[in-house]
Amino acid sequence: MSAPGWKLEFYEEDGREPVLEFLRGLDEVKEQALAAALNNVLAYEGIGVCGSSWGKWVQGAPGVFEFRVRHDAATILRERGLPVPKEPKESGGKIVLLRVFCHAHGEKVVLLLAGYDKGKEPSSKRQSAEIKRAKQRLTRWKAREGLDKLARRGGARKRRGKRRP
Repeated sequence: MSAPGWKLEFYEEDGREPVLEFLRGLDEVKEQALAAALNNVLAYEGIGVCGSSWGKWVQGAPGVFEFRVRHDAATILRERGLPVPKEPKESGGKIVLLRVFCHAHGEKVVLLLAGYDKGKEPSSKRQSAEIKRAKQRLTRWKAREGLDKLARRGGARKRRGKRRP
């Protein structure tokens, strides 16, 4: 497999990275699944996931797409043709149904805005709340980056962001 074509950035605010905190708060099976999906699917396909079962554009949230994780790490790695280390735990029937809301920008960068465990909280109310949170974070991020003003003037700006595995 070639090198990833997309850089992943965690949205940061007040010294916190909410999606990274979400990932680290998951149980071991789900954490490994999300890490495998981010590193081996999203980092390679970027917004291309929207043309697959891995993602879709979010209606009513311009620039936001949903990254869907439905398998354990071992399944994800096998599907990508990668070796499965002994460490990744099989889900053992545990449902892996995770969502991460993202925004693509700049030179092939995906900003990870919000995430939640849809398997634990499958309600449309929770989904709507997470979409709203992602939209708000994107608005604040754009304001901090000065992107709103540049977009209105027709300009663009390169941004060097944090890259995390």
